[in-house]
Order: sequence, then structure tokens, then C-alpha cells
Amino acid sequence: MGDCGHMGKSKDRQLGFLGRLLKSQAGNTLAIVAAAIIPLAALIGGGLDMSRAYMVRARLQQACDAAALAGRRAMTTSTMTDANKAEAKKFFDFNFQQNTFGSASFTPVIQSKTGDTTTVQVTADTSIPTTVMRIFGYKTMALSVTCESRFDIGNTDVALVLDVTGSMDSSISTGVGNATTTRIAALRQAVRDFYDTLGAGSIANGRIRYGFVPYSSTANVGYMIPSEYMVGSVNGETSSYNSRIGNYYLANNPTDSTCYKQNGLSTCYATATEADQKSGTTLSGSNCSTWQNAKSTSSGSAPSNTTTVTYSYGAWNGSTSTQPSGSTARKCTRKEVTTTTTYQTSTVPQQGWTRYGNWSYTNVDLDTSLFVKGNAIQNPAFEWGTNTTWAGCIEESQTVNTITSSTSISSIPAGAYDLDPDLIPDTKAKKWKPFWPDASWYRSSTPATSAVWNNWAADANDDYAVCVAKARMLATYSSRSSSPSEDYGSPDASQSTYDGYVSGLTAGGFTNHTVGITWGARMLSPDGIFASKNGIAPNGFATSKNIVFMTDGAMQIPNNNYDAWGINALNGRIAATSKSSADLKTIQEQRFKIACEAAKRKGITIWIIVFSTSSNDALNSCATSTNHIAVSSDASSLSDDFKDIAKNIGGLRLSQ
Repeated sequence: MGDCGHMGKSKDRQLGFLGRLLKSQAGNTLAIVAAAIIPLAALIGGGLDMSRAYMVRARLQQACDAAALAGRRAMTTSTMTDANKAEAKKFFDFNFQQNTFGSASFTPVIQSKTGDTTTVQVTADTSIPTTVMRIFGYKTMALSVTCESRFDIGNTDVALVLDVTGSMDSSISTGVGNATTTRIAALRQAVRDFYDTLGAGSIANGRIRYGFVPYSSTANVGYMIPSEYMVGSVNGETSSYNSRIGNYYLANNPTDSTCYKQNGLSTCYATATEADQKSGTTLSGSNCSTWQNAKSTSSGSAPSNTTTVTYSYGAWNGSTSTQPSGSTARKCTRKEVTTTTTYQTSTVPQQGWTRYGNWSYTNVDLDTSLFVKGNAIQNPAFEWGTNTTWAGCIEESQTVNTITSSTSISSIPAGAYDLDPDLIPDTKAKKWKPFWPDASWYRSSTPATSAVWNNWAADANDDYAVCVAKARMLATYSSRSSSPSEDYGSPDASQSTYDGYVSGLTAGGFTNHTVGITWGARMLSPDGIFASKNGIAPNGFATSKNIVFMTDGAMQIPNNNYDAWGINALNGRIAATSKSSADLKTIQEQRFKIACEAAKRKGITIWIIVFSTSSNDALNSCATSTNHIAVSSDASSLSDDFKDIAKNIGGLRLSQ
């Protein structure tokens, strides 16, 4: 027994302090807490350090996003430039300064994304020092962020409605030093920059189509209009012009046996009768010759009938042997030819015909059926041998002349077909007719025996009666140097590319905003004459429709200018013929507002850029909102404004 007790005491000693503590039922709270301090410190310290890390990473992500957006907004080419990267880094540094919260120094990587160079990619890697966790050997925590930005364009149609009037040839500052350029040159570059900013688009990610409507006093849209909607689509169809009319007759040579062909039939207009005459007196040889070759006589004048009598040798016999004895009678005869000529008259010049009398300057019905085909034809207002070819500009369809500055702009007045973006002509009155300056004149009365000027085409630099560059239908361009993938409605193959077309823009004419905004709206409308081109996009998504309207000035509507409404001082199509140029400006500004509201009711967004002048009420009211108006003072700011509009149209967003 004693041995057993001894063995028990020995076992207790072997358990030691920890063992006895474990088996002890006495209070041991202090010891347990002491043992838990280390893991609790690790848990709490880790939480504190992680909270700091999340806060720093959030600020880092914010800086990354800002840099990506700024870099993409700065881009105007298909890949990032060093300047774009510098702009992006500026925004990064503003939102996250180096060593914020003790972070390690680093340089963010800013670049175009591989395989999608129009997307901006930003990455940043840094670390922050730990606080509590460093006692466990973790001295820093690594942080990393990545972000991307791109344009989410959807389907976008843009009609670039461009003022190319004569004032666009004037000088303007480039915005860099003292250098200057012309306004038209600045516009060409701005339109190129617009494409570089908005881009080519794709069917998968969003189709972008660009259309062009240069304008001055009219627009060159004729070759885009379906032929059945032009006056002249029916053979022999005529329209009235401020032209002149002459009178012509067919002049033939009575000694020429060749008959003239008219309308496919041979017709001779000269007829002759011949008779032998015997002298009534006895003539000597010399007297007989004088009598036989008497001077011809004529009566009448063209185009009335004319009669000509000519004489020629017949016979003479000087012998007296057959006469009674002592007689001196002799035989002397001559041939008399009487020719009567009749003339065919016409008011249309024809080959071989001669004009007589003065021109009469008046309203003339001219046949447009050959002219509207675009081929060179005889100019009906000139003598034979002067050709004329339609350039493509148009006169507008029927309208009303009762619109004033107080007319409501909430709807288009009845009968004002010229302001309707959805016009589909079903009568001749609603059709467009070809603009015909080289067969037109301005006169001081009706009729007149002379014109105020020689003719509209006499002075190529005259701003009156100017036809601008051809408009171009909406089309996609894979690059500025590529031709469009669709039919763009222009026969100028040499200007088929985006760059080629823009480079071909020239300046001339007075300013009429109404014709520009109306045709911009017609180009985009899904319900008008171009409905077949403006249906659902191939990818099935909706299409954003935009007019970018650039002008360098206010309306200029001279009452004696030949524009899309004829010559108002003679035709009175938009106002009474007595209205002054100032009156016409006020009226056309109200018509412009009506056309703008009609476009906006079609869901079209209108952006207004006013170049080198201040905006006015008419232009301001046309824009979709005050945020859709820009005023450019020089070439550089014009390009910037075009680029800013492209960025807003594109819809810049973060893609990662």
C-alpha cells in the first residue's frame, strides 16, 4: 500500500504546472486571456490593415477610372498619342497623388488596348505599409487596379450640314500664334477631326454613318432624289423660269437643191418658176446683153415670205436677112426665174436656224425632261451651239408666302411643302425642279427687252445664283481614306473617299439656313423619300440621329438673288415681290425655326456650331438645348468643338 501511495505522488509531480492547471477546477481566466492575446491581436490588426487597404484601393480605382475616361476623351486618332497619355496621367495624379496613405511610388501604365486600339487601358500597381500586421512579419500589402474606357456608340447617323457660303473664303486665325488660314480650310480640318474622334464603327458594336449637306442659297441634292420626284421625269414636262425667249427661222439657200430635215421629214421651202421673155424692142447686141442681165429684184423679209426675181441670157440673133427689106429687127430673149421662199419659225433654237429680232426677258416654260438627266443639251435661252448641263442643285417644291415672324413654329403651315422633312411628291406642285442659272436672268420688268445683268453664269465669282458641291447620302467609312460601302448618291468618283469629299468643298453664294436644315432632316428621316435607306439597322438596334449644323453667319437673303425659291423680287414665292432683303431675312429666319422644330419632332438631335461670329436667336432656338450650342473663334476651337460633339454623340463610358 505504501508503494502505491508513493507512485501516485510521483505521477502528480510528472504532470507539471500546465497539467495541473488543466485539471484544476480553480479560477484561471487571467491565464486564458493571456494565451488568447496573440491570435486576437492578429485578427484585429489584420482587419485594421485590410480596411486601410480597401480605402486606398478605392481611391486608386477612382484615379484609374478618371485617367481612362480622360485619355479616351482626349483621343482623336485610332490609337493613343503621347499627348493623350499625358492628359490621362494628369487626371490620375490629381485623384491619387504619389505616396498617398504611405503608398509606394509607382507609375501607372496607360496605353491603347491590344487588339482594340480605340479602347484606353490603365493599370496601376503599388503597396502600402502595414501597422499591426508587421509584428507578424507582414510589412506591406500589394494593391493593383485595372480599368478601360471606350465609346459606346450604338447605331449613329450624322448629317453634317455645312455652310459653304462666300464668306467662308475669308481669313481666320488658326489659334496658334499669328498664323492664319481660311474658314473653309478650317472647316475641312474640323470635319476630318470629327471622324477621327467618333470613328468608323462596325455592324457588331454600332454602325456609324456620315452624310454631307453643303449649302448656301440652295443645296445640291438633285442626284440623290429619286428621278420620279423631279420636274422633268415625264417627257416634255416643263417648268417656268426667269429666262428669255427669241424667235428663229429656218434659212435655206434657194440655189441649193438640198432640202433641210426637220422632225425626220425632208422639207423644201424654196420654189422657183421659170419663163422666157422676148424683148419688145429691137436691140443691138450690147443693149440686148444689158437687158438680159438685168439686176435681180426681191421683196419681203424673213421670216415672212420672200420673192426674188433673177434674169439670165436667153438668145440673140443679129441677122436681118429674114426680115423685110430694109428692116433692122433683131431677136433678143432672156430667162426670168421667180423664186418664192417660205420660212418655218420657232422659239426654240435649232441647228441651221437664224434668230431674228430682240430677246424678250420674261417667264418662260422650259422643257426640263432632257436637262434633268444630267447630260449636256442645247441651252434653250441661247442660239444654237451653246450647251448647258445640270449641276444637281434644286429649286424647292411649292410653298406659301404668308409666313411672318409671328407664325407659330409648332407645326408646318398647310401648303408649305418645302419645309416638310417627310415630303414624298404625288403632284407636280410638290416635285423639286432643277436649278438652272445659265438659262436664267434677273430683269427689272416683265417682260423686258434687256436683263439687269448679262446672265447668271457670266461671272463665275458672283455670289448670285451659286450651285454648291454635291450633297452625299449617309454611308459608312472604314477610314477617312476609304470609299463608302454604300451608294452615296454622288457621281463624283474622284471624291468618293471621306477625305476626298471634304477636300473638294469650296465656298460661294449667300447664306440661307432653311434649305440646309430641311435637307439635313430629309436625309435622316425614316419616313421621307429616303425611307428605304433609313430603316432598321442591320444589327437590329435603334439609331441615334444627329444634325451637326455649322455656319459662319446670319441669313443673307437678297431679293434679287436666284436661290432655291427662284428670284423673290420676280416670283414672290416666300413673300410679296415688294419685300426688301431685310424683310426676307426675318421671314426666312422664322421658316428656319419651323424647319428646325419639324426635325426635332422626328427625334433628331441638332448641334449648332457658330464659327467666327456670335450666335443669334434663330440659331440658338434651333439647337436641341443650350448644351448643344458652340461658338468657335478660330480654326483650333472649331476643331475642338467638332471633336467635343463627336465625343458627346459617341457616349464615352467605362468598359471595365
